[in-house]
Amino acid sequence: MPLSERITSVDKMRFWNDRIPLRYEYTAGVAGERFLRGLQEGRILASRCPKCGVSYLPPKAYCVSCFERIGKFREVGPLGRVAALTESHVNFDGTRREKPILLAYITFKGASGGIIHRVSGRGVTNGSNVEPIYRPRKKRTGSLLDIEEFRLVRR
Repeated sequence: MPLSERITSVDKMRFWNDRIPLRYEYTAGVAGERFLRGLQEGRILASRCPKCGVSYLPPKAYCVSCFERIGKFREVGPLGRVAALTESHVNFDGTRREKPILLAYITFKGASGGIIHRVSGRGVTNGSNVEPIYRPRKKRTGSLLDIEEFRLVRR
């Protein structure tokens, strides 16, 4: 039915079920690649706007506030702070976990934004200080999973 025809009754509507095979890859982009390479080196990098001085984590190529191009990166952490915390009883595939895991939104001093990751340690709460535990250097691939987890730091 052409778009120019008007449907006056649902009886005249036609449809079919089908699948469209799509394959796509999402690139991390310039700023994201720099961030992931930093993780591979055991560093957490934020991008810093040269005009207004705001640092972004995860890094951005352009400043959200003033639209300036960002090319400078700086290390933040390793000490982070739990800004939000939740307990998950379900795996990513939807199956039930035997033992729940803690997931946290972790922020870093001097950076706008943060990282969502698994945390461990008795007594982790909002406001707790945590630090990243990295995979062994030879097993790092330039992924957020190069950080195995964040662990509670008692100070």
